[in-house]
Order: sequence, then C-alpha cells, then structure tokens
Amino acid sequence: MVKRHILFAVLLLFFAIACNQITKETAHQIASDTGKITVATFLANAPNWINKIIMIEGTVSHTCKHGGKRMFLVDGNDSVSVEITTGPDIVKFDEALVGSRVKVFGILKEERIDEKYLSEWENEIKKPQANHDVGVHTGAKGHMDQTAQDVLDQIAAYRQDLKSSGKDHLSFFSIEAVKFEELN
Repeated sequence: MVKRHILFAVLLLFFAIACNQITKETAHQIASDTGKITVATFLANAPNWINKIIMIEGTVSHTCKHGGKRMFLVDGNDSVSVEITTGPDIVKFDEALVGSRVKVFGILKEERIDEKYLSEWENEIKKPQANHDVGVHTGAKGHMDQTAQDVLDQIAAYRQDLKSSGKDHLSFFSIEAVKFEELN
C-alpha cells in the first residue's frame, strides 16, 4: 500500500515538473519568436505565420457562452474579426471580457476545408446518429442556434466558395492563445 502511494507521488511530481518545463519553454519562445499582427491585416498576413507564435491586440466583440473556449477580436471597424481559441493553459474566456481591449500571445492555426471535409460534414448532418462519434465539425459562431438546413446551406456556400477560389481548399485562420492580458 505504501509503495503505491510513493509511486503515485513520484508520478505526480514527474508530471508537475514536466508541465513546468513546457511553460518555461513556451515563455522563452514567446519572448524570442513573436511576430506582431494587427486585426486589420490579419487575413493578409496569416499565411506567413502558420504554426508560429504571434501577438495581436484588439477589442473583444464576443465570447462563446457555450464553454467559453472562443472569443473574437475586432479593431475599430467590425469588418474583420479574428477568432481566438483557448490553449492548453487557458480554461475559458470570461464573458466579462466583451468590450475590453486585450493583448493575446498565441499560435496561428490554419483549418483547411476541402471537398472531403465538406462531404464528411454533410454526411454527419444527414445521418447524425450514425456519425455521432465522428464529429468533423466543431461549429461556427452561433452554431448552437443552427438548424440542420442552416448547416447544409452553409456547406453549399463553402462548396461554391471553393469552386470560385480555383484552389483545392479554403483556409480559415485562428489563434490558439498561449496567454492573454486585459489592457486598460
């Protein structure tokens, strides 16, 4: 019995040390490799910063009420919105952040949507029980209010955008937050 407790304590200590090392490495990487992007130039610059650490400042226009895992930043004119998702060290974004100016450090992520993705998503919607555990799509802003027909219409619009683009995929960019701070 004592051996089990000792083994458990050693494992906990190992994980605590490992987690602390990841935090120190991430902090060092933030300090040395951070690019700066503005909300207004986000879409134009995002392809150059995929999987790299960036810093962005903006005003929080929305936090997702369903879990708080996403927030959206705008800056002055609301025509460009940047999606920020929680990283491993951030539990959620508080709804009280809406209207606040924040500085976010995070990793720029790209989600590619191609015909295969759209077909799998469409099958998931048309046969929800059969595809319950597949879960290709994580949802868009307001996804909880969408009917199946709304989602199918969105898939059709993506197919049209894909066709019009002349590319084999559409790119959607977001930032996985490593840390953030509210500015005064």
